[in-house]
Amino acid sequence: MLYRSYLYVPGNRVELIPKAAAIADAVIVDLEDAVPQAEKPKARDMTRQALADGRNDAPTYVRLNTGRAGLDDVAALRGCRIEGVRLAKAEDPGLVAEIDKALAAVEQSIGGVATPILISPIVESAVGLFGMEKIAAASSRVRSFAFGATDFRQDIGAEKTPSRIETLFARSHLVAYSRLLGLDPPVAHVYSPIRDLDGLRTACIEDRALGFFGRSCIHPQQVPVVNEAFAISEERLARAREVIATYEKATAEGRGAFLMNDGTFVDEAHVRAARHLLSRAKPTTPSA
Repeated sequence: MLYRSYLYVPGNRVELIPKAAAIADAVIVDLEDAVPQAEKPKARDMTRQALADGRNDAPTYVRLNTGRAGLDDVAALRGCRIEGVRLAKAEDPGLVAEIDKALAAVEQSIGGVATPILISPIVESAVGLFGMEKIAAASSRVRSFAFGATDFRQDIGAEKTPSRIETLFARSHLVAYSRLLGLDPPVAHVYSPIRDLDGLRTACIEDRALGFFGRSCIHPQQVPVVNEAFAISEERLARAREVIATYEKATAEGRGAFLMNDGTFVDEAHVRAARHLLSRAKPTTPSA
């Protein structure tokens, strides 16, 4: 399932989960960067209790801590119904495989699930970027990647710019390699200047143009902007349906290419694009 917005909630502030679920397509309960080190055991316990109590009305992910601590996080999720986990600073395929097995135990603890709990690795380093194939191969639960721009910039020694040119290669690589691996589009990184909603809107438009779908958010006021930017308008959907219907009629008449009434040239490539657009028009949309 593709979602437009993923809103982070600190694992030690689980009372915010229902509020986040009311506005975002998906919620991410964060056990990593949003929680001080001294609070992490408490946050893990609070998260387990909150998600076991059924406060996850929206699709819910949990961002795990890095390294072996992530396995402790997964163990604490037994009895919880979640859609997936975000694996911070993903680099180690072996760890992904271990998390895969640990998630199987979570599934068993709730009597099994119709669809597997997903693993969404976050690419935040050069090792992660160029290790995408091995990371994805480590578990069939990996259906998409996410991008972490702040740590990625630090890892490669880049400087932050308004145009985000320093991460353009990484973002393009993420999209293209995800496609090569047969995965869903990657999720765009958080936009740190919370009050700069115009900048956020521009970033969403640019990332969508590159091939991303959806964005991680760190503040509720970012969600409407992100939802709007990644929404697929009814006008575009209607146009896609028109292209497909006209193409099917044309092929029945023995024509593989044709002109629409407005003079637009259409061939099979355009029809594939139309079908692809319709396939993306299925995200959960609790907030219009």
